[in-house]
Amino acid sequence: MEPANHLVELAAGLTNGSQLKDWILVVVGNLFAAFLAIRALGHFVKKEWGEMVTLVVAAVFVGAIVWAPDTVQSFLTGVWNKVSGA
Repeated sequence: MEPANHLVELAAGLTNGSQLKDWILVVVGNLFAAFLAIRALGHFVKKEWGEMVTLVVAAVFVGAIVWAPDTVQSFLTGVWNKVSGA
């Protein structure tokens, strides 16, 4: 009975699209972190150092997009404005 209560509490907190977006980003972010940890461990065990470093760099970039999308958007907008001269 307790898991059903948690589902009701979770659904009750999602009253608008912003809260739903935040919840989805948390779930996707945690799945992303678990996937990357498994991949990084596999590269570490096989001693594939180059692929592990590439995975870490990509993880930092994608993780920033998943966990801080507004900050990344403002940063990339600022970079684009400087490059394009706007």
